[in-house]
Amino acid sequence: MQSSKRSESDWQGLVSEFLVCKRKLESKKEALFILSKELDTCQQERDQYRLMANQLRERHQELKKKYGELIDGDSSLPPEKRNQVNLGQLLRDSRERVKQLTGEVKDLTQRLAETQGDNKLLRMTISRQRLGDEEVGVRHFPAHEREDLVSQLERAGRQMEEMEHTIKSLTDELQDVKAERGVFREKADRLNVELNHILGNHESRIIDVDALCMENRYLHDRLTQLQEEVSLLKSNIMKYKTALERRKLSSTYGKSQKSSLTGVLSAKQVQEMLLE
Repeated sequence: MQSSKRSESDWQGLVSEFLVCKRKLESKKEALFILSKELDTCQQERDQYRLMANQLRERHQELKKKYGELIDGDSSLPPEKRNQVNLGQLLRDSRERVKQLTGEVKDLTQRLAETQGDNKLLRMTISRQRLGDEEVGVRHFPAHEREDLVSQLERAGRQMEEMEHTIKSLTDELQDVKAERGVFREKADRLNVELNHILGNHESRIIDVDALCMENRYLHDRLTQLQEEVSLLKSNIMKYKTALERRKLSSTYGKSQKSSLTGVLSAKQVQEMLLE
């Protein structure tokens, strides 16, 4: 009787232990499902970072091409005039591009730090799950699933290292752009000093290359307009002379002969001759 009671109590203890293990197994499955979701999120963020890095590379190539065109300028102009015309625009574009790249690098750095924190938390969670399994003494999911998860984490780590390298290269390129901007700024200052020296060397008068180029462009347009007006006036004068010669030659009517002798024409006659 006592042995049967002991067996029944042992059986109840085994059932209780089985239920506890089953609940732990369910909790482990849920934890593994959550970790898988977090891993998918990390992979999606990694793909987004890679896409952003490619976009930054493309923008950098476009920027280099654009700067090359600005530096070369119009081939019909002398080199010194091309530099003067394009220098102001190049400096403005450099400032805007540097600000944009600085903001993007800060954003990428912040996201990288957040992803590294999530990755670290994921590793710590997996370590805690592994320690919990060792304490229980029962493997709650197959070993190949653990190996797949670890391999995925290692691949994600390598990809994160590649992204860090890409961000570092972009940061170096940003520093190069800043250095080029400084060089062009110094060149603009030297050009301003030389222009100030050429135009009288007045300390209170500072010559701006951009303003000088704009004024030169305005004067050039104004000169073109005046030349067109002069050409129009010359054409009208030639018409007027031709009409006068025809008037002098025509002596058929007395009125025409009188007009040719006096050499005076009315405004209406001049208008009719110009319309002819």
